[in-house]
Amino acid sequence: MKELFSTAVLACFVSFTGFAQFTISFESGLTFTQYNDVRSPNENSDQGSLFSLADDFQQVESPVYFRAEASYFFNSKHTIEITAAPLVVESKGYEGSLLLFEGKMFEGDQINGRYQFNTYRVSYRYRIISRSKFLADLGATILTRDAVITISQNDDEASNTDLGFVPLISLQARYRINPKLEAMLKGDALVGPQGRAEDFFLGLQYTPSPRFNLKAGYRLIEGGADVDQVYNFAYFHFASFALSYTL
Repeated sequence: MKELFSTAVLACFVSFTGFAQFTISFESGLTFTQYNDVRSPNENSDQGSLFSLADDFQQVESPVYFRAEASYFFNSKHTIEITAAPLVVESKGYEGSLLLFEGKMFEGDQINGRYQFNTYRVSYRYRIISRSKFLADLGATILTRDAVITISQNDDEASNTDLGFVPLISLQARYRINPKLEAMLKGDALVGPQGRAEDFFLGLQYTPSPRFNLKAGYRLIEGGADVDQVYNFAYFHFASFALSYTL
């Protein structure tokens, strides 16, 4: 009886995993800041200085970034995906003479900024189009953001922190150019009355073997919020390269 039960469980497992895929992806590249405007606090009766972490500093980093994803595709229709996308950009040498941030006045030289926008996501997408050359998935993402904006001068600093959850629409589309090469658009986005968020990748995916694929292209992250606590809208460009392994 035990042998029969074990055989049945194994058969079910093989049957289930026969149409399921688990994929791990690692992405890296360079980050470039187009704009990053900040004011904190942002209340009408109590406003800090409006400044740009992109334009008002002598040096703005173009750091190497890293991103990791794990996705599970099953029943030929469903994808569950977990993403970790940390981002930190340093701005050094404020070019103004005074900067009021978080109720603290910074004055003089050696005023630096630090922008952290780490996000962690859980996504679900359902395959709405499945053709030989074109695939499209649509779903939703719950994003957890761990954002910190810091202004420092020597040993003195002030920070605005924002830890919260944001629902986003998630989509992915792939067009097969040939058996090993695909064009891909993938991302999450949402626009609301107090702000917006977009994170999209557009590029090519090359699959030299059933287990490995390589991606290269352009990624953008844009958005922000206009609330009493903070005004912040930022736009980052990424030169993106990724390696994926499917189990």
